[in-house]
Amino acid sequence: MAGTPHNMNETNKTGETIETDETIEKAERVKDALLERGSILIAFSGGVDSSVLAKLAKLAEPGGATVLAATASSELLGDRGLAHARNIADEIGIELQVFKFRILEDGEFTENPRDRCYHCKKHMIMELQKIAAENRIETIADGTNMTDLARDRPGYAAIREADVFTPFVDFMLEKSEIRELARHFGLSVADVPSESCFATRIPHGTRITIPRLSRIAKAESVLHAHGLCSVRVRTWGHDRLACIEVQPRDLDRFIAVQEDVTDAFGRIGFDRVVLYRVRDV
Repeated sequence: MAGTPHNMNETNKTGETIETDETIEKAERVKDALLERGSILIAFSGGVDSSVLAKLAKLAEPGGATVLAATASSELLGDRGLAHARNIADEIGIELQVFKFRILEDGEFTENPRDRCYHCKKHMIMELQKIAAENRIETIADGTNMTDLARDRPGYAAIREADVFTPFVDFMLEKSEIRELARHFGLSVADVPSESCFATRIPHGTRITIPRLSRIAKAESVLHAHGLCSVRVRTWGHDRLACIEVQPRDLDRFIAVQEDVTDAFGRIGFDRVVLYRVRDV
């Protein structure tokens, strides 16, 4: 029920509890901060960060306030990514608004500079601000966490410039703690590896185009069809070389189907296929 207090120490549907008192305390502070702000618009990708943030916002939802998630539909996400976001929003029970994101019309982004993510996030926030205004929502919230800030994150500069609320940063939550909370809530994304948009698969300085993004999407679909779900395909060598990232648990499976994958990638337009690296969650 909206506005009903939620005890973070209670067990979830799997019978697990959050073991770290500090994590519980941080989550309660996030929930209280969300409650104080009233209506909230969540920048929602369906990843573990935005999903836990959306769940906490729903738990903190006061009577009469609006808690809304918004997901960008574009060539950067693909149909599979959008379907995933819809499914996770349904799982959480949060209303989702999908909006068309025309970032490929921005030349500063498509030139693919090193601060590409800054331009993308800046335009994303502008679209979120429109949705917030239409729904009379004052606060836009984003799931950036402390672990993210340990890496180069040009997009975070745009978030700070726009004064977007980042409670996981404000209350010092790490990625591992957010996954712990996701497991506590029984969210299916708890242990799903972090994903990134298709533009990150293209080397800086190589123009981002629909054909390049489409080829990457098709290549990753081939891998999904072979039972390899948490994978990334990066392109090099004038789009002729496909570099594949897999999880450690999927390495044997990839080796078993590598010949079939190489043949399928050849039909997509890749001359060479290599295992680039094995990545963790």
